[in-house]
Amino acid sequence: MLSSALTIIVAILPVPVIYLFYRRYFSAKPGILHKLEYSIYGVILGLLILLGAAYLGGPGNFRNNAVMGFLGAALIEKGGAFIFIAALMFRLPPITMALNLTVSAMLLGLGFATMENVIYALALPGPVIAMRLLSAVPLHVLTCGMIGYFLAMARFSGSMRNRCAYTGIALVVPLLFHGSYDTLLFLGGVPTVWIAPLLIVLIVWMEYLLAKSQTLPLLDGLIKHGIGIEEWRMVQREPQYERWIRRSMGSRSRNDEPVFRVKAGRSRWAVIILLLVIAAAAMPLRDDILAFMGYRLQEMEALMIFSLLPALYSLNLLAVGVVNPRYFQEGMLRIPIIIDVDAIARNRSIKTISYHVEARGFFMKTIEPVARGEYFTLVFSCGGFSSPMVPGRAVWVTSEDGGGLSGIVVRITGSSGRFRLFLLRYGLYRLTRGIFFNLRLPGFKSVRRLFVRPVSVMEGERRYAAGTKLFEQGDEGGSFYLIRKGSVDIVKTLEGGERVLLTTLGEGEIFGEMAIVGRQPRLASAVCRTDCLLAGADADDLDALIEGNPEFTRRLIGNFANRLHDSERTMMKNIKDSEDGYRGKEAAYLLALKVLAAAQWREGERGPAEAEEIARQTAAPLGAVRELLRIVNENPDPESLAEALRLFAENKTVG
Repeated sequence: MLSSALTIIVAILPVPVIYLFYRRYFSAKPGILHKLEYSIYGVILGLLILLGAAYLGGPGNFRNNAVMGFLGAALIEKGGAFIFIAALMFRLPPITMALNLTVSAMLLGLGFATMENVIYALALPGPVIAMRLLSAVPLHVLTCGMIGYFLAMARFSGSMRNRCAYTGIALVVPLLFHGSYDTLLFLGGVPTVWIAPLLIVLIVWMEYLLAKSQTLPLLDGLIKHGIGIEEWRMVQREPQYERWIRRSMGSRSRNDEPVFRVKAGRSRWAVIILLLVIAAAAMPLRDDILAFMGYRLQEMEALMIFSLLPALYSLNLLAVGVVNPRYFQEGMLRIPIIIDVDAIARNRSIKTISYHVEARGFFMKTIEPVARGEYFTLVFSCGGFSSPMVPGRAVWVTSEDGGGLSGIVVRITGSSGRFRLFLLRYGLYRLTRGIFFNLRLPGFKSVRRLFVRPVSVMEGERRYAAGTKLFEQGDEGGSFYLIRKGSVDIVKTLEGGERVLLTTLGEGEIFGEMAIVGRQPRLASAVCRTDCLLAGADADDLDALIEGNPEFTRRLIGNFANRLHDSERTMMKNIKDSEDGYRGKEAAYLLALKVLAAAQWREGERGPAEAEEIARQTAAPLGAVRELLRIVNENPDPESLAEALRLFAENKTVG
């Protein structure tokens, strides 16, 4: 009687343990009623399957262990779970995440495992059952969670082909795990040792899926935009590609998120150590414990129960949360090969780039105003080869959502054999160039030019109002800019304080780089002539562009030469204007002296008639002559005379 009670306790004990392990995920779905509801669904599923197995004779009808494991056990249990989860999933509202769908399926698996363990503990004692009681709970919870995740992806998908693929994965992959597990159990002995690594793979993979599901969008958001998860991923890949580009250039300004992180607190470490201590203490007493419970196990089976399974539970506890969800938002993807895009609409053409093109569509980097639903004829070029024309339609304009990413998700609406061959060639091109670059094979540096361009290096797009001063002459140069939209004036301040417009730059042009190259203060100021959209980068990015993109380097040298020529031309014009002004002032002074000299020959009071005579004699303006003579007569001291000459020379008194 005591042995049966202990067996039931052992059967039930893994249930709350696994629940506590994954409590942080289960709490993502609020409400005890929801958890209880889906756990009860799992219990009902377990009863139906076990009753059906009892009626049909169960797995014992199969003589081959593998056939019995896959067909007699796994197919029935995972097939039933698949049907239940698929039916229940469509009861959930659209305002939900993939994580909620996955966790609901895990709760169903927890209820199923509870019912199965209790019935097996009461009805089928034996060596196989002893191991099953301790290992079946994580197996059922995680394989059901995997079914829920991939069915959620099928529901989120906008492609019928991908829906079918995800649905197939949701059935086949959990079936393979469960079938392999049952086969190892039925074989007994040494093969049971492989149950531990099998469950480890399942635990780590499921942690990856749970972390990834936290970053996926709401279903109703996809429905609102009329897109599937495929288009959403196209947008999410863009900043990940750009982060990798910056990292490949040696950028030190960004802290990249790791894939794995271990954030176990003191309490979790205490439980892990406790599990290992209990396992170590129970190992010498295993024979007495098994005899007390009425089990007879082989040596490897005892090792599995008293050593490997406790280690597995410890690893399971340590692995919960080990995959960093932020990696999927702040991580990197490699290796982007820039592909040039020529998008031709009814009355315009947009020339831009993309980091990745697939049969369904691509993300087109552009700030051009494009309406959702607008149609294009598309041509792609990469590595000296081009695609045939294919039709496409804008399905998502990202700037409408107020995000920092400017671009359009374009869905390719028609394809051909030639276009599929182009995609195959493009994929092979990406693969080979990625191998060359990542393995640092000979010629890998030439691969840089395929992804190091100003449009890929420049980041942090910001909008500036007209009249905004971007930097001032004399400032230290630490960054440079790419004009995505608008125009910018480059202004030089002369020693006399006069501001001279050197040039006006437009879309696609770079400025501010000369101060970085020369390690000198800014030689001029930059002011937005119009409202502008600018992308910025720092000195490290400029060095990478110069090193990795010969075309950019040639363009940079050309810009230097043009600006040097423009500066020289402006300087010569200023010199000429200064010389002309000097000559004009010199002539004005001479004329003023001539007026004064003519006035000295006159005696008596100089009246209006005399001023007119002097003006006529010297060809000077009458108003200027009168003012000059008035000042000299009223204040004949040297300072007044000098001021009168200056005013006359500057022609300020001419009426």
